[in-house]
Amino acid sequence: MSAFIKDFLILCASILFVCTRLIGQKDAPVLTQRASLDVQDVTLSQLLDDIKSQADVRFFYKASDHSDHKFSFTAKEETLTSILDQVLAPLNYSYLVYKDDDVVIVPSYLATNEFSASYFKLLEENQNEEQEGTRSGRDLIVGEIENLKPSGRALVTGAVRDADTNERIFGATIQWLNTTSSDVTDLKGTFNTEVEVGEQIIQVQFIGYQTLTEKVTVLSDGDIRLKLFKEAISLEEIVISERSANDQVQNTQISVERLTVAEIEKLPSFLGEPNVIQSLLIQPGVSSVGEGSIGFNVRGGDVDQNLIVQDDAMIFNTSHALGFFSTFNTDLIKAVDLYKGIMPAEFGGRLASVLDVEMRDGDFDDFKLNAGIGAVSGKVALEGPIKKGKTSFITGFRTSYSDWVLGITSVPEVQNSSASFLDWNGRITHRISDKSSLILSAYVANDNFVFNNDFGFDYSTRLGQVIYKNAFGPKLFSQTTLSISDYSSIQNDFDPITASDFENKITYGKFKEKIDYTVNDDLEFTTGFSGILYISDPGRRIPTLESAESLAAELEQERGLEASIFGDVNYTLSDKFSISVGLRISSFHNFGPAEVFEYDGERLVENIVDTLSFDGGIFDSFYGIEPRASFRYSLDDSRSIKAGYSRTTQYINQIFNTDSPTPTSQWQLSNRHILPTRSHNVSLGYFQNFADNNVEASVSVFARQIDQLFDYRDFANLLVNDHLETELLDGEGRAYGLEFSLTKKTGVINGTFAYTFSRSQRLVEGINRGEWYSSNFDKPHEASLVLNYQPNQRNSVAINMTYASGRPTTPPVAGFVTPQNAFVPIFAERNQRRIPDFRRIDVSYTLGEDYKKDKNFRLSWTFSIYNVLGRENAFSVFFNRGAFNLPRAQQLAILGNAFPSITFHLELL
Repeated sequence: MSAFIKDFLILCASILFVCTRLIGQKDAPVLTQRASLDVQDVTLSQLLDDIKSQADVRFFYKASDHSDHKFSFTAKEETLTSILDQVLAPLNYSYLVYKDDDVVIVPSYLATNEFSASYFKLLEENQNEEQEGTRSGRDLIVGEIENLKPSGRALVTGAVRDADTNERIFGATIQWLNTTSSDVTDLKGTFNTEVEVGEQIIQVQFIGYQTLTEKVTVLSDGDIRLKLFKEAISLEEIVISERSANDQVQNTQISVERLTVAEIEKLPSFLGEPNVIQSLLIQPGVSSVGEGSIGFNVRGGDVDQNLIVQDDAMIFNTSHALGFFSTFNTDLIKAVDLYKGIMPAEFGGRLASVLDVEMRDGDFDDFKLNAGIGAVSGKVALEGPIKKGKTSFITGFRTSYSDWVLGITSVPEVQNSSASFLDWNGRITHRISDKSSLILSAYVANDNFVFNNDFGFDYSTRLGQVIYKNAFGPKLFSQTTLSISDYSSIQNDFDPITASDFENKITYGKFKEKIDYTVNDDLEFTTGFSGILYISDPGRRIPTLESAESLAAELEQERGLEASIFGDVNYTLSDKFSISVGLRISSFHNFGPAEVFEYDGERLVENIVDTLSFDGGIFDSFYGIEPRASFRYSLDDSRSIKAGYSRTTQYINQIFNTDSPTPTSQWQLSNRHILPTRSHNVSLGYFQNFADNNVEASVSVFARQIDQLFDYRDFANLLVNDHLETELLDGEGRAYGLEFSLTKKTGVINGTFAYTFSRSQRLVEGINRGEWYSSNFDKPHEASLVLNYQPNQRNSVAINMTYASGRPTTPPVAGFVTPQNAFVPIFAERNQRRIPDFRRIDVSYTLGEDYKKDKNFRLSWTFSIYNVLGRENAFSVFFNRGAFNLPRAQQLAILGNAFPSITFHLELL
């Protein structure tokens, strides 16, 4: 028998003996046996072997503790009790009897401990496994059997990390199944849990990751390292992050899309730069008016009806270079969520959706570098520790040099244009303690665009944030965020007659406090409040040439305060039914100084009867009661039905009457003449997974009723207009549709097919004879197919195919010539015709190096072709006078060529 087995059995027997109330039992039958000894200068092992040869007894002890001690002893027909007392007493050791014929020799202090049943059980199991040689087959082992405590409990210290990035995961839930022990990882991604020794099952969960369930054998205090793997997400919620394998079926929230950063980077993109916004456009219910447009539309909502937040800070412009590049740097992103209509109560202020982008912390242990250079843009990202394990940083910079691309298009006006951008992100994270951290972050971006020397845009964003996270315990968390930002823009008019610059700017400061409380696995609460102070400079015009006919003008500054309180309850009633209920109470207040026109009847310039002046303080207030609810009913483990409802209110709107907003379109605060817009949103869906959750299918229907919206009078004048409300008409809107999605998540060939049928219509008095008409972004049919082929780790091919119905337009249908020989067109009713349908195919091929442990860098090349077929998809249709003064249609295609690109990527590990 090995020394280890002997040591182990000594401890085992001591525990068992105590558990069976045999502590110090001197009259046990085995001890009444007699033996004779006459030994000189022998080890304890030799002495006990001599006794065993004379009596029916087994001894268990830790031989290494007595190897240096020699014994000389003489006894004649004495009881074992007498012999052991005389031999062990000088060593401060004692003995215990187990199962009548086994004697365990232990330090005297152990005899006074209380040993638990779990301690006994574990020792016995380990003894059997050691003898049978099966111990090494266990999955995870914590601690060592020699350090087993008599209490039968152990403190397990663990760490949870992202399997791909090795980033520590804060807030992961640790559950020891079949016990009452649980914990949540702290800011370092670590946890400390006391559990019973023996075989346990640990389950680790975190939003956007696969649930990890592992068998763990706990022997004593020790460490364990766990890694979570990311999962692709289904489509009713767009979150760029991951989830459990059956999250689509089991998650209560409806109308959310979740995408991983890896999926974004695989998708063929314009000139090789990964684009978050373009990745959203392949999801059901998400669209845009066309290539070269700003923003995106969700379920029949306008572009400005989407709330875009980066770590809770609002972003007013999501694109660079008029939509071809995304504001968000994928090298720095941790998660992205798009909530379509049915949004959590913590989000508000928009009608249609919320795009929630969470940036990641820098690595606390190692320095890493990511760099890429492509045909039109370059980028570099660096992260690492400032103070190892305590403070980290992450920063990223991108810039473009894309003018040469515009020069190879088929449109002369585009060839004579130029576009460039740069942006920078920086973030410092400091761990104040194991339970709290402080984050400082900043974002700066600037864009320049000139079209055919006719007009241009210059726009920029400045953003700064302070975020404080604190865990009061395993169940209570808080996050406090302070954000300050401004978005400013200049529109240049280069026409010598009207040469001028139009400038506007919006600045805000936002404070938000959110508290999450987990009662148990079935009940969670979220509550908090937020306040946003807006200061808007709606516009001023500055003539740039002395000969220009433009007149200088400037609108007065506007101020508003949006405040809200919110709360959500997520409750799992049973395995089949769960519900999420929320309420947001919001308010908006205008305060001076300000001047407000009064009208007699319809809002027309000629009906202005008075001007009210407010020196300061609040002069107008609006309120919103915004309930939200969603539920999930599981038919079985792979099928569920979900439904949801939300009421939303929007207090700030973008003003534009073009096909899509421009970067300089002003943001208008609600007031007594431009009322807040309000919407009811409903959704119902069926979700089913196949092939062990590798294939996801869903079909959903949705509807929106907008109680209050506005549209524009024909030929509205929106620039530097101090009575802007006279150009707006009040009305209502509706949107409805069906979304279908089929996704294969893994395998050599994987991908997604999505189809959306939707309608978006408006009813505005004074437009289209008071009848319903299509909105500018109404596109009834849209479909996309994304296929990824990855035969091995080094090679991957991606194909993206997109189709969309042509969007509405208002063409001239006739005309007449005045006696002064001026041609006057006669237009159709608003948005009664459509431009041609949209089709595009993109492909990309990525060649990467095999990962090797002994290398500290990784290289990859991406070859892509955007618009493979070179289709001249129409962005808009305009009309010129043809023969006999008849209107002749012409279409503007932003991109009429195929655009190949090569991107080189370097990652230092």
